Amino acid sequence: MADPIDLTGDITAGVDGAALRGSTLVVGYVADDGFPSLSFRGSVQVYSKDQLAFWSRSSSEGLVKAIADRPKVSLLFYESDGPGPRYLSFQGHARVDPSANETVYNAMIEGERAHDEERKGVAVIIDVDSVRGFGANGPFQMARAG
Repeated sequence: MADPIDLTGDITAGVDGAALRGSTLVVGYVADDGFPSLSFRGSVQVYSKDQLAFWSRSSSEGLVKAIADRPKVSLLFYESDGPGPRYLSFQGHARVDPSANETVYNAMIEGERAHDEERKGVAVIIDVDSVRGFGANGPFQMARAG
């Protein structure tokens, strides 16, 4: 049985700033052509106890356009030696949320902000449905109730 989702603590330590340590998270989604698409996202961050967020430099194309019709996404993280879990696999539902723009943009690492200094992009929030991982205490699994 899976534990309730709680992305705080070790998961936050692993995810936030992962790109600074060379461990950029990969986001998977279904593109408009129907094929799975993978995208490195250096701005992924823990947004709340059960949400992730990232900045999309495009506010109307690519992933942002795709999730309007197909919101299911997966994220993958691996880090051989870091402050949190070594492996994380997330599944959830993504949506654009312009009301989170300020918070998500300001929480990004500087290198990612430099790619969109004019803030033409938009915040994407992921409601995490499940996460599997491997940390200091071995494998674990969390899932949203219901």
